[in-house]
Amino acid sequence: MRYPYSVGRKLLDQIGSPDYFVFTIDLDANITFCNEAFQRIYQIVGESVEGVSIDSLLHSKDVITIKDAVHQALLTKSLVPSIIRLSNPSNAGLSGDIHYEVSPVHDRRSFPIAFLLIGKMVAAGSSNKATTTLIGQGSGLSGQNREWFREVADCMQEMVWMSDYQQQLVFVNKAWLKYRGTVMDQEMGNGWTEAVYAEDRFQLEQSLTAAFAGRKSFTAQFRIRKYDASYRWVEMQGSPMFSNLGDFIGYTGTLQDITHIKELQLQLNRQKEMLDISKIEFTKFTKIAQRINVVIILCDPGYRITWVNDSFVKLTGFPLREVNGKDPLMILSGQDTDPVIADKLKKTIEQGKSLRTEIVFYAKNGNKIWLDLKLETLFDKAGNVLGYLTIQNDITKKKMTEKDVEEQMTHLKQISDIASFELRHEFSKILQILQTAKFQQNSLETYQQILADIELSANTMNHAILKISDEVSFASSSNIALNKFLLNQAIEEIILIDDDHMINKLNTVIIRNVIPNMTVTVFDNIDEALEYLKNNPTHKRKIFLDLNFMGRNGWDFLEEYERMNQPWPVIILTSSIDHNDYEKSKKYSNVTHFITKPLTVPQFEELSALDEASPVGS
Repeated sequence: MRYPYSVGRKLLDQIGSPDYFVFTIDLDANITFCNEAFQRIYQIVGESVEGVSIDSLLHSKDVITIKDAVHQALLTKSLVPSIIRLSNPSNAGLSGDIHYEVSPVHDRRSFPIAFLLIGKMVAAGSSNKATTTLIGQGSGLSGQNREWFREVADCMQEMVWMSDYQQQLVFVNKAWLKYRGTVMDQEMGNGWTEAVYAEDRFQLEQSLTAAFAGRKSFTAQFRIRKYDASYRWVEMQGSPMFSNLGDFIGYTGTLQDITHIKELQLQLNRQKEMLDISKIEFTKFTKIAQRINVVIILCDPGYRITWVNDSFVKLTGFPLREVNGKDPLMILSGQDTDPVIADKLKKTIEQGKSLRTEIVFYAKNGNKIWLDLKLETLFDKAGNVLGYLTIQNDITKKKMTEKDVEEQMTHLKQISDIASFELRHEFSKILQILQTAKFQQNSLETYQQILADIELSANTMNHAILKISDEVSFASSSNIALNKFLLNQAIEEIILIDDDHMINKLNTVIIRNVIPNMTVTVFDNIDEALEYLKNNPTHKRKIFLDLNFMGRNGWDFLEEYERMNQPWPVIILTSSIDHNDYEKSKKYSNVTHFITKPLTVPQFEELSALDEASPVGS
């Protein structure tokens, strides 16, 4: 059966391989192609399956899995292939499941016309640890995936390249072409290597061949011809790409001009030689190095510090007098310094070679520092080791990833969930009912004592919950005081916006207990409250707003209220104790208060008689 769509070399290899089960289906889930391996495992060799629905060939559970993947791909228009796991036909004589990569086939107008499924057997009990990347046919990228990658790469200032699995360059971005002053076709395949400096070409080819053979990341430095015909030092970094099925499909990486670093290294080498001849020349060197915004360390042939620049002192807190004559590794290493990297650095020093790596060091105050470290061995004209030059860039901020922050927040959230919204919401009702009961005329002394005891216990529990939340989420009081000017104005009404009718009634009782003649206007709907405010913009008022509604919520209210440009303050009165809600409330200029339910009489009295203010965000 002939493959009916556009096909690349990589896909042809997979179709002909006995290890890959390849088939295609149209949008109605009918088979349009399958290779021999697929026919063999499902024992349909010799039968015509073109146009046959997968419902009649595969297990019903597998059919549902395939159709769900196709439906999701059509719905999201995703360019990234998905991975599904299908059962192994019981009569195939093989163990394990089959992992299929599902990707759409597009026509010239980029409309999906079919789906390609490439399967591979995965042994039972094993997990597919293949790197997920943009999959291609031959080049690692194809169709819309290739166009998407090119658009992204062409927006980057760094030079980006991509090769296929045969070590042939298949793409470079606009930054590369601009730097080289060439067109795409001249760089493809091995064409770009013609611009590599003749003395560097052999070493570069060996490095690339070794990296491709081992499927490992690599870094190579060499000289290449720029658009102005000058040769510049560049550093090529590459990382292997694998398909979702674990197949090696090529490399991708960047090319950076490091001429200035090489020139600096050469200059520092010359300056080091001059140190042995003249103290004056050493002074010139130190003036240059002090102006460089990177950490520089000079060591003698025994790898003991002889000089550091001001950037080293600022970053580590160690002055030269404290580190002079000492091993940098002994001074700067700490708990998280990787011993493998440290040993690699020591071997590089022993062998008199160069090295670039990332390493964790520690400042004098114990702070962890991530450094991009480059080590160069300095030689005299006779080839004898004069010492070592280390240039280090601080990349600590780069290493402080969002993943670390999320892990910490997840840990804290587990504790904060003790005081969950559901518990706080229902608990606040109980407290307010108890408070309201005290306002009723009741002569039963015993009954009042029981209520007082219950209220005391409830308040104790509430205090414990708030204490946990404060320790974990707020690190401060859960309430924020009103702005004094807005609070102490003579107001005409108080507006309550909450979809809980009981809460609104209880809060009205609390407010009128403190201010008997105050007008209290109640809304249980966001849109009705906004409409009222638009029609009555001049009433002097304060607004108590809940955040959680069944439909449009308190945040929707705040967004529209901000656009009204009304000066009247909003007090958030909510069951939420989420620190994110607290922080988010600071973004709204009208919000002057964040209070967790329930609203109590002492609390309202305190707000009304406040002497000092500490608004949201202070």
